[in-house]
Amino acid sequence: MKLELNEKAQNVFGDVRGIVKTVIKNSNVSEEVMRTARLFSNFDTSMKSTHQSLQKLTQGINELQERNNQILDLLYMLPQISEGLKIEGLVKRHPEANNNSI
Repeated sequence: MKLELNEKAQNVFGDVRGIVKTVIKNSNVSEEVMRTARLFSNFDTSMKSTHQSLQKLTQGINELQERNNQILDLLYMLPQISEGLKIEGLVKRHPEANNNSI
């Protein structure tokens, strides 16, 4: 009888030991799952922030390109404007010369 009880006690102890090991393993898994979830959440937030930054950067680049094109257009027109001013200056001077001779 003692042997039977001893054997049963050892079996129960072995079962409890197995359960405790499983609980400990599962608690580590749970901690790892939570850690992974936090890291994933941080990654997702970082990814959204990066996406927003890229959108702002793209918008800024587009605005710079538009301003650059405007400046290039003005630079292209500058010689024409300058030429127009020279002609206008000649036209203004010419009537004065005519008025002086009359």
